[in-house]
Amino acid sequence: MQDGARPHRTEQAFRFLDEYFGNRVIALEYTKFTGAGMDWPPYSPDLTSCDYFLWGTLKDIVYPKHPATLDELESAICVACESISVETLRNVMANFILHLRHLCCANGEHFENIVM
Repeated sequence: MQDGARPHRTEQAFRFLDEYFGNRVIALEYTKFTGAGMDWPPYSPDLTSCDYFLWGTLKDIVYPKHPATLDELESAICVACESISVETLRNVMANFILHLRHLCCANGEHFENIVM
């Protein structure tokens, strides 16, 4: 997808996916057209540690260095990853487990008013 374009969700696109991938497709409204596959799961960025922690942290470490080439960017990302302490990663995982517990208590419903 590019420039904010919506994903292809036409019956023709889904038939194509169904022909090549069968019931292994996970896509928004896919089951509506084919009766197979899985519905796209609800978007929940706070259930993905990389979304709510890692990417932002890496950006904060890498971008101030203004890498000019792809090699410099790759090197800066590697250095940034190595700079994250084990204790920080433990805290991230503990917080992730806490989020999962809240999700279970809410029976999979939203719990956006909880601040961690």
